[in-house]
Amino acid sequence: MKHKAYRAIISFIVLGTLLISCENGYDCSLENTAYNRVGIYSTGENGIEAPYAFPEALTVSLMVNGKDSIVINHIEDAQLLQIPMSYTNECDTVIFHYEGNFTDTLYMEHLNIPYYISMECGTVMYHKLTGLRHTNSLIDSAAILNDYINFDYNENIKIYLID
Repeated sequence: MKHKAYRAIISFIVLGTLLISCENGYDCSLENTAYNRVGIYSTGENGIEAPYAFPEALTVSLMVNGKDSIVINHIEDAQLLQIPMSYTNECDTVIFHYEGNFTDTLYMEHLNIPYYISMECGTVMYHKLTGLRHTNSLIDSAAILNDYINFDYNENIKIYLID
């Protein structure tokens, strides 16, 4: 009986060692989309910039191939949005739906830059912002802060809303 228990323990140790040795150290699923980080601000009294706290709910959708797709649905107190970027288009259309039937559209022009990660993970897409245009229902202005969109958490665009 001791011999069977000893063989089972040795088999378990060998199997565990084999499984651990097969680990390549890569987790390709962790970071595979570079998000555009968009901060929403207002210029209050004395022209001092402050994060805008939406008193109403906000829905954000992307227009892709003539169809809009909701990426953020009915969020409140939105101050920093993470918006995915298109891998194939060079201009992304983002639609902001505010309560009270107001909408704004933000056009983000960008270059798509393939970035090689590794043999196991392949490539991912980074983006470089080249221009912004927008409508003016509630958006007063927009500015590019960091034009290179990758996996960091830096804010890329600031949007200033009309007070």
